[in-house]
Amino acid sequence: MARTRRTVQHWPAVLRELTVSRVVDVTPTLRRITLTGSALAEFEVEGGIAAAFRSEGFDDSVKVLVPFDGEDRPPLPVQGPDRLEWGAAGGRPIAKDYTPRAASATELDLEFVRHGHGFASTWVETVAPGSLTWIVGPTRSSLWPEDIDAAILLADETALPAIGRLLDEWPEERTTETTIIVEVPTPESIVNLSAPSCGRVVWVHGRDAWVHTVEQVAWPEGDVFVWVAGEAGAVRRIRQFVSTERGVPKDLLDATGYWRD
Repeated sequence: MARTRRTVQHWPAVLRELTVSRVVDVTPTLRRITLTGSALAEFEVEGGIAAAFRSEGFDDSVKVLVPFDGEDRPPLPVQGPDRLEWGAAGGRPIAKDYTPRAASATELDLEFVRHGHGFASTWVETVAPGSLTWIVGPTRSSLWPEDIDAAILLADETALPAIGRLLDEWPEERTTETTIIVEVPTPESIVNLSAPSCGRVVWVHGRDAWVHTVEQVAWPEGDVFVWVAGEAGAVRRIRQFVSTERGVPKDLLDATGYWRD
């Protein structure tokens, strides 16, 4: 059996220097940062041409490189035509993966949960239009699975960019029955999502409520694709439940711990 029914595409690793063009608070706990720059297109590097930015999957990720405290720039990898050499400029940078909320030929939107601690929290709070930002990736895209009967998507606030992008890009011809259960801290953190006619979005508050709602949700018949992303401990509990109690096979289960409490 294949590890996943999602078709996986691979892209070369490219370092891109971009500029912050907008900073918008979507909710009191979610900040959107828009990046722009010519490096989203293909550009010349020593030995060849770096490919243009490409992202085909709703849960793709880019690495955001953040300067060390007191520094203006992070130590950056050296770019070749099809690979990066990390650690060549004074060590490896601070880097973590984030999902593109939206992407075009000229702009890239990223969203960050404002929780006041953890990776890049100071940068997220202080970044302003005109600031330089460096990203790498995506280096792979996982597409929506074919030949499924239904889908259940389970996300906490850190996975909202993936859910929002999925719904914004939902094709009219896709009629898969889809239930989405999202955990956010308060009602003020709920965002406006445009669910398709074949889908519904359920909002809950609190990690235990999130897990409990998953355990109580009406389960569809047939092949059900389950996607889970959020706090690692809660994701582990949900993964075990859907595997043992709902019998979801490994090739239809995509569970990722985005962060640890």
